Amino acid sequence: MSTPTDDRAGPPLGSPGNVVESHTVGALIPDHGARRLPRTLWLLIYGIALAGPFVLIAASDRGAPRPFMFELGSGLGIAALSMLALQLVLPARLPVLAEIGAEVAVRLHRRLADIMLAAVAAHVAAVMVADPSRLGLLAFFGAPWRAQAAIGSVVALVVLMVTSIVRRRVRLSYRLWRAFHLSLGAIALVLAVVHTIGVGRYLATGPAEWALVALTAAGLGALLVMRSRLFRHGSLRPYIVERVIPERGGAVTVELRADGHTGQRFIPGQFAWLKLPDLKASLAEHPFSYASSAEAPGRPSFTMKTIAGFTARAAGFEPGTRLLVDGPHGAFRPRSSSTGTLLIAGGIGITPSMSILRTAADRSDRRPYLLLYASRNLDGITFADELETLKTRMTLTVVNVLSAPPPDWPGERGRINAGVLDRHLPGDIRHWQFLVCGSGPFVDGAVEALVAVGVPGERVHAERFVEV
Repeated sequence: MSTPTDDRAGPPLGSPGNVVESHTVGALIPDHGARRLPRTLWLLIYGIALAGPFVLIAASDRGAPRPFMFELGSGLGIAALSMLALQLVLPARLPVLAEIGAEVAVRLHRRLADIMLAAVAAHVAAVMVADPSRLGLLAFFGAPWRAQAAIGSVVALVVLMVTSIVRRRVRLSYRLWRAFHLSLGAIALVLAVVHTIGVGRYLATGPAEWALVALTAAGLGALLVMRSRLFRHGSLRPYIVERVIPERGGAVTVELRADGHTGQRFIPGQFAWLKLPDLKASLAEHPFSYASSAEAPGRPSFTMKTIAGFTARAAGFEPGTRLLVDGPHGAFRPRSSSTGTLLIAGGIGITPSMSILRTAADRSDRRPYLLLYASRNLDGITFADELETLKTRMTLTVVNVLSAPPPDWPGERGRINAGVLDRHLPGDIRHWQFLVCGSGPFVDGAVEALVAVGVPGERVHAERFVEV
């Protein structure tokens, strides 16, 4: 996943995928539509987290039922706790999330955060409506400890949300913001659990208490797995910078060499998190797509646009600089059953396409590849010379689409739309695979164009630059 800034990613946002053996065309996997199943299952888990507490309350035998608003407040509180724990699990790069894809996991994490915060607000409102005298508990000082824990949990979530919204405005560094995000998430969960134990009605006694233990272990355990090298030794490996190559379009390519191991095998189209090994930078991880051929896992390369932060620093890396690479991640898998591949790239979103093309060339893959590459101008066409060379090694057609072309430009102009696709797609694309990578608006427009020419949206693997 390429990043136009030091903290943006294109696939946009995983877990190790299946290894592609040497000299094979690709992994034998279902088409993109079939990979929607893990996403559906995860949404189902969230649905259970929302509805399950109300089933628990309805089935509970605790004598005379309380007024409806009290029970509604309890159900909403348990639902909010469950979703908070799941929110900590989603971005943790656990192997169980491999098929969902890290980029999808992060987008779900963000969108479902709104539902979780709504459940928290509704829980507080229902409790106050049920017993207005409880408004006095909001004073914090002098309130029972269980109320203080609840207030502390809500405050942690609010601060977490606010710092995420304003972080660019107040120029909060990615490393510091990430430290806030992880620690506040853990604090919010712990205090919510303390509050639940203090209330002691549904999850603190009987068999349901195991659900509370499981939720706590899942949330905090996911954070531990994500942050601890002990648990990430399988995916986190040291590398040495071999050289840094300036590229067109204000980009640089960082070529690495495995240090003390044979390299992490990856599938073209996947990405990894790069980080410096010193303790100060331990929270500053930066996701980039593999740009190199998967046939050389011991010498991966990553191409990035030098804007600020890590990318600007990477442009000055000296040979011998040590980096840690956490990967591979990402849900994209080339299909050996496909008869062709369409790659649509915007700007630095070309990097996963380069990995796919370089790998295909190294494996003597003779199937047709069509690359539609959107750039601002001729100078912005990163890898222009190598793409010409690749055309001599494989069946590759490159269509450059310029938004600010020179007056004598004979090629495509403007944006990649249905008209561009109609002019360049072959007649039969029923068994092709499709990858789109770039900024959010670019990807949305490209996917809409593909749908307009008859490509089902579920067959398109779309990767958007997203903040992580």
